[in-house]
Amino acid sequence: MSVPLSLWATEVFGKQASAVRVGIGQALRNMQANAQAAQEQTDSRTNHTYGSARWQGQFERVWEELKDLPGAVPVKPFGFPFELMLVGRGLIYPFLYSKTKSDVRTARIPRESRLVQELFTFAPEPAHVQDAFDFDGFGEAGQVVEPRGGLATVPPETRLILVPFACNASELLDAHWGMAALGADRRLVWETVPEPLTLPDTVTFHGQRLRSIPKQPASPELELTSFDGGAEPTLTLSSRANVDQQRDVPPLTEAEPADDQTSEDDANH
Repeated sequence: MSVPLSLWATEVFGKQASAVRVGIGQALRNMQANAQAAQEQTDSRTNHTYGSARWQGQFERVWEELKDLPGAVPVKPFGFPFELMLVGRGLIYPFLYSKTKSDVRTARIPRESRLVQELFTFAPEPAHVQDAFDFDGFGEAGQVVEPRGGLATVPPETRLILVPFACNASELLDAHWGMAALGADRRLVWETVPEPLTLPDTVTFHGQRLRSIPKQPASPELELTSFDGGAEPTLTLSSRANVDQQRDVPPLTEAEPADDQTSEDDANH
C-alpha cells in the first residue's frame, strides 16, 4: 500500500518527492548488502570491514540512486570525502543513529563535528530549545558557523533533511526521514514527525561490480601454458654434400630457422 507524502516533503522536493523517498530506501538497502558482502569476503572476526563499507555506502549509494533525478545536484562539503545530494530544496544527510532497533525520536547526531555545525545552518531554528548551542563544538557565545566548500554554494532557502537509520552487520533495521533542530547534548528536536522509509527486499546494482573471482577461460586458445607446452619446433634434415665430405668440413648440426615460431607474449594473448 502506497504511503501518502507529507506536506513538508512535497514543499521541499517538489515533483521529485516520491522518487526521492523511494531512492533513499533503495540506497540504504544497497548499502547494507554491499557492506555485508565486503565483510563476508574478508572473513574477519571483527566487523571493521562492515563498518567502513557501510559508512562509505550510506553516502555513495544515495548519490547513485538520486543523481539522475531532474534538478539533483551533488554537494561536496569542505574536507569531506563524499558528496551529499541536493534535490529541490532538500539537502539529504544520512547517518547511523543506532545498531539496535530503538526510538528514533530520541536519536542523537553521532558527533559534534564542524561538518555537523555547517549542515545545521540549514536546519530549523531551535527557538524552543533552551541553550541549544551552549555546548562544546558550536563556538563561543553562539557564534554562527559559516558553511565552507560546496555547502557555501547551497541556496539559503535549502532545508536539511535528516535520514537516521539503524543497522548492524546482521540486518538493516529501520530508517526514517524528517527535519529537526539540534539541541543540547547532540539530541535532535524534531520539527516534523520522523517518518519511516520503506526498505525494499531486493538489491539493485548500477554498472559492473566485482562480486566474485571470475572463472578463468576454458578455451584452449586462451589458457596459459607451461614452458614446454607450446608447439614443437620444425626440424629440417638434410644430407651433406659430397664436396663437404671430401674436404672434411664439420657437419652443421642445427639449421638457422627462417622465422620465429614462438614469442614471449604468446602466453598473454
